[in-house]
Formats: sequence, C-alpha cells, structure tokens
Amino acid sequence: MSGNTSQRAALLAKMELFQGLSVDQLEELVAATSTRRLAAREELFHKGDPGSSVYLIASGRLKAMTTSSDGDDVVFSIMGPGENFGELAVLQEGRRTATIVAIDPSELVVLDRRELLPFLRRHPEASVALLAVIARRLERVSELLEDTHFLNLPARLAKRLLTLAENYGEKTGEGTKIKLRLSQTELGDLVATTRESINKQMRVWTEEGVASMDAGYVTIRDEDRLQDVADEGLY
Repeated sequence: MSGNTSQRAALLAKMELFQGLSVDQLEELVAATSTRRLAAREELFHKGDPGSSVYLIASGRLKAMTTSSDGDDVVFSIMGPGENFGELAVLQEGRRTATIVAIDPSELVVLDRRELLPFLRRHPEASVALLAVIARRLERVSELLEDTHFLNLPARLAKRLLTLAENYGEKTGEGTKIKLRLSQTELGDLVATTRESINKQMRVWTEEGVASMDAGYVTIRDEDRLQDVADEGLY
C-alpha cells in the first residue's frame, strides 16, 4: 500500500474519524500522509517520547501498553486495521502516554501534526469526530482501571477474551477461535496479572470445557459460561 494513494484514501474513508468527507477532502488529506512498516514485536514509540504524528492502522495489530516502576506491563488495548492512535500527544504538543508495540507485521498511515491541525481547522466536522474517538478511548481506560480494582482474575480474563472474540473471533467446530496470537504473558498484561496465573486459569477452563489455548490461540468453547464468569465473577 505504501505507494498507492487510492488505497490510503479508501482506508481513511472507512474510518469514523474521516467519514463524511468528500472525495476532494480525502485526496487533500491523503496527499499529506506517508507510510510506516513495523516488524512483529517492533516498538513504534515509547511512553514519554515526544509526539508529532497520528497513526492509522492499514494492516496488522498493535498493542498500547505501559510499564510500572517494578517492571510490570499493563496493556491498555489491542488495535487493528481501521483504528487510529497517537492523537492525544499531537493535539497537546505533549509526550506519548503509552508505548506502542506491533504484535504482528503492520503497516501504518502517518499524518504529521503540521498537516493534521490545519486540516482540522478547515474541516470542523473531523474535529468533532476526533473528540468522540478520544472520549471512547478514555472510557475504555476507565473501565480497565475499574475492572482491575473490583473484579477477580477470572472475571477480568473472561471479559477480555469475550471482547477479543467479538473483534477477532472466527466460528469453528470447537467454538469461537480468537484469530490473534498472544502469549500467556501478553494475556497476563491485558488483565494485570502474571503468566503463571493465566496458565493456571486456562488449565481450569480447559478441564471444564469453557475455553482452551493452543499455540497462542484461545478458543472459547462455552461462551455462555464465560459470559456468566464475566458478569458475576463465579470463580
């Protein structure tokens, strides 16, 4: 996609942030973009780095995370094609609030602050859409903090797996397979726990026929039971 402006325009047109823009407006925006490729596990930027660009995911998946002073990682979100990130630091000329790492090979469309801000001034409808995107992201972070403080591990993990299944699930003869390869350590980062705790919980669910994990892929075998765990914290 690197040199294909029509593909970039098609990607931008699908994004909530730029829906409703005319063809001319999209062409104006595409002309200001560039592309960036990342290898699997490659870091795009680190928390605290200065931020001058907004990124749109054309392909691949990335995670937004932070690391505590004790070296423990917490993953705020996993992002896939069509999502954007990096706007907070750009809008306030500040520093990055999270570290972004590619989960698998990814291609990004890059829009620099010098081009984005004038565009938003010319097209206020895009500014309103951007505010809505930021508000939903803050809502997800707030929910993550609440879950970490008030839910036990099985309930937190069940909620995350159900969300991942909604975004990346594929129906199979055994259940819903989450088509996103994650290690037990990365699953632990998503719910603020250790790899050992994830291993123990997945063994329990495997024995009970609720969910299983094989070669980094989770299959939900009893979605109703997992939903009960997420809703009520049965374990």
